[in-house]
Amino acid sequence: MDEAAEYLRWTRRGLIKVAKRHGLCMVRGREVTFTKSHILGIIEALQPAPNKPRALTVRGHIDRAPSGSASPKIRKLFLQRSNKPWAKRLLKEEFGE
Repeated sequence: MDEAAEYLRWTRRGLIKVAKRHGLCMVRGREVTFTKSHILGIIEALQPAPNKPRALTVRGHIDRAPSGSASPKIRKLFLQRSNKPWAKRLLKEEFGE
């Protein structure tokens, strides 16, 4: 075990914890032993997974018709109170104001 810890440049305790977590050791009482395949398995288990490129969300601009709101009065009030230029434009388009 000391040789395995030295080879991996880890502490003995750290090596035992990782090996037990991944089932890559043989335990007999207080004695923990490793084979060469166990050590290679530990190395493989701790390698990070390759990064997958994230799918990009494409949001296109669509000229849409005014959406039918469940409450036109609330929509009109919202657009009237907004200071945004797009809100003023929508207010003119939808309510003629």
